[in-house]
Amino acid sequence: MLVLSRKIGEVITIGNSIKITILSYDRGIVRVGIEAPKDVPVHRKEVYDRIIELNRQAASATPDALKQAIGCLQQNAPKQPSKETTPL
Repeated sequence: MLVLSRKIGEVITIGNSIKITILSYDRGIVRVGIEAPKDVPVHRKEVYDRIIELNRQAASATPDALKQAIGCLQQNAPKQPSKETTPL
């Protein structure tokens, strides 16, 4: 792990396209700004962990659970296409 000391307003760069700016420090809380390309996901660790867990749960769904989900979707689907729908 690389450990750096930075002052407010200073920047850390990662590669050519990611910049981390130290915005403020108050009572032990550091605020950072992150600039990254739109195709690079940026998450807090606790949010990322939850995404991983939900993906694991979705990947391990049983066939019966999937059939039940499809049944629910079919019951809630409109019977006739709306007049606002345009054919492809």
